[in-house]
Amino acid sequence: MKRTLILFSILFLLANCIVYAQAKPDGKRAWEIVNYLASEEFKGRKSGTPEYQKAAEYVAAKMKEYGLQPGGEKGTYFQQVPFKNWRNYEQPIRLEITAPVHRVYYAGRNRDFMPTRGTGSGVIKTQVIFAGYGISSKKHNWDDYENLDVKGKIVMTVPGVPESKEKELRRDWTINKKIETAVSKGAVGMIRMNIFSYTQMRQRRISSSVKKGICPEGFVVLTANRNFLDDVFYIGKKSWKYFVSKMIREKKSFTASLDVAVEMEVHFTQEDREAPNVIGILPGKDPKLKDEYIIIGGHLDHVGVGVDGFVYNGADDNAGSAAVILEIARVLKANKFRPDRTLVFASWAGEELGLIGSRHYTKKPLYPLKKTVVYMNIDMVGCGDTDLYVGGMWEFSDFYDFLKENMDEEMKKRLRFRLNYRGSDHTAFLGKGVTSISLRTGNVLTRELDDEHPEYHYPGDDPNIIEPELLELSAQYYHDILVFLANSRKNLLDPIHHINFVHKDSIVVDIHCDTIGRYLRGTDLSKDNPRGHIDIPKLKQGAMDLQVFACFVGPPRNELQKNQAAKRAFSQIDGLYRLVDENPDDLAFVKSYGDLMRLRGKGKTGILIGIEGGYAIENELSLLRTFYNLGVRLMTLTHWTRTDWADASGDEQAKFCGLTEFGEKVVKEMNRLGIIIDVSHVHDETFWDVIKATNSPIVASHSCCRALSDHFRNLSDEMLKALAKNGGVIGINYAPGFLNAEQSKKFDALRQEIAEKYDLPTDYRELRKADPEKRKKFSKEYRQRSEELAKTLPPIDVKTVVDHIDHVVKVTGKADYVGLGSDFDGIGRPPVGLEHVGKISNITKELFRRGYKESDIKKILGGNFLRVMNKVFSNKDK
Repeated sequence: MKRTLILFSILFLLANCIVYAQAKPDGKRAWEIVNYLASEEFKGRKSGTPEYQKAAEYVAAKMKEYGLQPGGEKGTYFQQVPFKNWRNYEQPIRLEITAPVHRVYYAGRNRDFMPTRGTGSGVIKTQVIFAGYGISSKKHNWDDYENLDVKGKIVMTVPGVPESKEKELRRDWTINKKIETAVSKGAVGMIRMNIFSYTQMRQRRISSSVKKGICPEGFVVLTANRNFLDDVFYIGKKSWKYFVSKMIREKKSFTASLDVAVEMEVHFTQEDREAPNVIGILPGKDPKLKDEYIIIGGHLDHVGVGVDGFVYNGADDNAGSAAVILEIARVLKANKFRPDRTLVFASWAGEELGLIGSRHYTKKPLYPLKKTVVYMNIDMVGCGDTDLYVGGMWEFSDFYDFLKENMDEEMKKRLRFRLNYRGSDHTAFLGKGVTSISLRTGNVLTRELDDEHPEYHYPGDDPNIIEPELLELSAQYYHDILVFLANSRKNLLDPIHHINFVHKDSIVVDIHCDTIGRYLRGTDLSKDNPRGHIDIPKLKQGAMDLQVFACFVGPPRNELQKNQAAKRAFSQIDGLYRLVDENPDDLAFVKSYGDLMRLRGKGKTGILIGIEGGYAIENELSLLRTFYNLGVRLMTLTHWTRTDWADASGDEQAKFCGLTEFGEKVVKEMNRLGIIIDVSHVHDETFWDVIKATNSPIVASHSCCRALSDHFRNLSDEMLKALAKNGGVIGINYAPGFLNAEQSKKFDALRQEIAEKYDLPTDYRELRKADPEKRKKFSKEYRQRSEELAKTLPPIDVKTVVDHIDHVVKVTGKADYVGLGSDFDGIGRPPVGLEHVGKISNITKELFRRGYKESDIKKILGGNFLRVMNKVFSNKDK
């Protein structure tokens, strides 16, 4: 017995020793790899250079050393990637004034000059000539070369074309034609005068690159900044500002010969090259799961040698990724880890040139993307604090929640959301429907003095700024995830992960809700309330990017209410401002298209203010302008009954036959201001008048299809077609009465029966003024019997909503004219599966189930309304 106990104790201790001896990632080892790859001998590892090839071969050798099998083409560690029109500059790159004085200028970002992409190569030393815009067009009465001898000279030209001849000259007189003209006149080089801001260049559509083959060999083209321009003109006793000002003001050419000599030198290469992705694998052992793949990767390349002559070594961006990947492989080998699924380790080429290596892989995958469980990206994990910023943690929250089940509590505390992150190699996989997450240590780039990656794309990104502890942390993070996923028995290829991603990646918009009334009645919308359809937690759950809050102003019952309509709207608008002020981390007003785009990635829901009921303007266009100044960007022209200038759908007869003359002025003023016109609730005659009067797209923010549900509040097929021709959008209403009018009639009949039983009026407006005791009995019985009635009827659910979406798409021929207009907090019992805004993704799931394309799903979820919004806002004042 004693022997058995002793033996058991020894085995127990040995087992603990084995656990204790498990290898773990070592930051110092990883740093040594960074130190080597980011050394000067690799010259910044630009894809397509011999130095990048040397780095790729080093990584492949390390993969082999650490037990990874070749995962590339033809039994190698490499997948060759073509680089079309690969471009590179070689030193020296020079610009000097050589006479009458000698001055030296420096190439580089925010320095004196830059070589122009597409330039010829060579050395030029000669006189400079100011040749205006560099245009010679007799046809358009503008010739900068008239009486100007530029043979053997360098011409200095203003980018673009004269503003006075923008329409006539812009299309033809590109930089390419200017160079061809200069060459035909005998010039040997060109200096483009960088006198416009980046924004001005974009607004005027001025290109800054030269088409391949335009420049003869030896014809050098540079772009010089103002310090050089000032010097060369002042030394020549001239002023470029004077000449440019004269050309703009007097609308004619001014040129000048400068008694100044310049020497410039550039060596530019543009050709097709190749560079490899480096890929190693650890094959899976499970007979079934081995054909599923988990890919971890990051880009190996950096930007090479800059035009400023500095080597950009790219330690943080992104030698650290290769170091982390290799360190994980080393640990797995040391621990003799054998995965059930196949693990793929990748170092990509060409990320800095446009994700070329990872995009090539996803176009020509070596392992099936449909069998790829997840791609895990590493980019910039050597600097900053120990916060782990994870792209995809929100977008793939269900998948990531599963990862957290095996994650160390201390590691969980370091996690930070990186919302809507693109710009690295995971983007290539996202575009192919692969679940993807990306890691960065420290905060996102700010370019401020406290930036946690201060040398991003600067020559100072050297190994001496890399912290081994961060490399170790990143390696441990991904090591643990790899080990967990590799042997998990869970179905990791569930398509729901991608469906949820598409929903969260879309800009989701709901065009109508009545929630502000609940806030004004005291509901705390910052809490997840058991009652009600919308609050901040539910908006986040539903990934709602933009919610239109309607400030409801119903039909006035008397002159007093009529004269207080604006006051009711002001009160609700004030409530919205208080709501946003109380929740600045969660909500923000959207008053322009740009406002919404700036919210992307901020974790906030945009609030667009609408008014439901044109009674609010009290027949005064000045009030409409006041509402606009307060942030109102949408107005429903009527509610249940007519305004003084527009008939409503609830009117038995169209008194005005649509819009009055003043109603047309309202439409025109809304167009001018940039307020979206909403025709939900309007009479059919009013709809057609609006279609004729508007010069901007309109919306029916919360309506359904009359062909499916014969209700006067819904739109006929003819109206849907007209709305599409106008470029507008219908937001499908979730109210059961509009989705299925036949069922609504049955509930109306029940309501009328019970009302008559208690001697109550059947009109709901009159019912509200009746005897409270009778109303209490009425409500109790109606609630009970309506629930019983609902059980006998087919369910109105998310499929019913999508049926209406289907119908709009069928009638209009495209998925471009339909969106979501829930009418949440303004309807009673919502459809099954859409009980509140947090369940809005069920619409996305149903659209996927019916075979809608992702691009069309994104349009329906919000893209269509964004198109209308952008068009209306940009049409203002026209």
